[in-house]
Amino acid sequence: YTIRIVGPGACDVRITGVNAIHGSQSDEVAEAIAGCSVACTAVGANALKYIAPNLAAGLVRRHARGAPPLNVLVCENLHDAGGVLRDLVAKHLPADVRDACLSRTGFVQAVVSRMVPIQTPDPDEPLTVRVEAYKRLPVDGAAVVGELPPIVGVEPVPNFLAHESRKLFTHNCGHAALGYLGWLAGIEFGYQALSAHEVRPVLDGALAETGQALIRRYGFDPQEHRAHVEDLLTRFANVELGDTCFRLARDPIRKLAPHDRLVGAARLCEECGIRPSHLARIIAAALCFDAQDDPSAVELQRRISDEGLEAVLSSVCGIEPIEELAASVSSAYRALKGERRP
Repeated sequence: YTIRIVGPGACDVRITGVNAIHGSQSDEVAEAIAGCSVACTAVGANALKYIAPNLAAGLVRRHARGAPPLNVLVCENLHDAGGVLRDLVAKHLPADVRDACLSRTGFVQAVVSRMVPIQTPDPDEPLTVRVEAYKRLPVDGAAVVGELPPIVGVEPVPNFLAHESRKLFTHNCGHAALGYLGWLAGIEFGYQALSAHEVRPVLDGALAETGQALIRRYGFDPQEHRAHVEDLLTRFANVELGDTCFRLARDPIRKLAPHDRLVGAARLCEECGIRPSHLARIIAAALCFDAQDDPSAVELQRRISDEGLEAVLSSVCGIEPIEELAASVSSAYRALKGERRP
């Protein structure tokens, strides 16, 4: 099949030597796991429970044969995905070999930042996948058992939480800013919002706030972090990705959760002595998101209408009325309501 790089660095990369086994072929899957040098999941967080039995069966075979340790790179958008998969697999391991199998298996969480556009099927080659050129994959170095085989782009890092937090409070936070502010400004695509006067100053301000907090909390090198942000903004501008503001903004209740990309970023700033004024405006914009095609947005607007903004800030965001952040968000919310384009 072909990986088609879109945007800067566009090219086709042909992938060969592929063998596919359906998940229902449990014996064949277990045998493949028993003989491989590294494993990887990318199935979606909700599907991990379905692959755990086959993975456990493969680990039992590895143990019986005295095979080397196996590292499973867990490429899922889920907090503590490595720990979650480990617990799921443990339930399917026989008690007499459970500890031995787990001790020789690394459940290694990854930070997946590569952006993928909505796929347009190629009638001549339906397995073609379109992606951006970015291919760095930081993984939790502390979770590796034994050694990982060399894989281009895979970067074991010692302080994985730092990289996980940077993804959430830089990449995901930035995307949310483009989505919510762009939607309110009547802009269709995220790359268009990136250059809009209603959006870019707030985005830059929010990334400056989170950047200072990440540097203070985790010790990122300031120059390296600035380069990381500049590269990210360049990637956001990739027209070929075609992310709409709606797609970037959908599911606001989840994205407004206390530890997620917006409120979580604001809390980190507060803990580091940084006032999250630009983040407050983005949180307010998310509270204004009223797309009728998104059930989460419809539910959010119903709750604001029925319960009031203060109650929703408390129940959805974990922001209490007496907090300074609540006052900042409420003020920005009222201003955005007044500024919104018809």
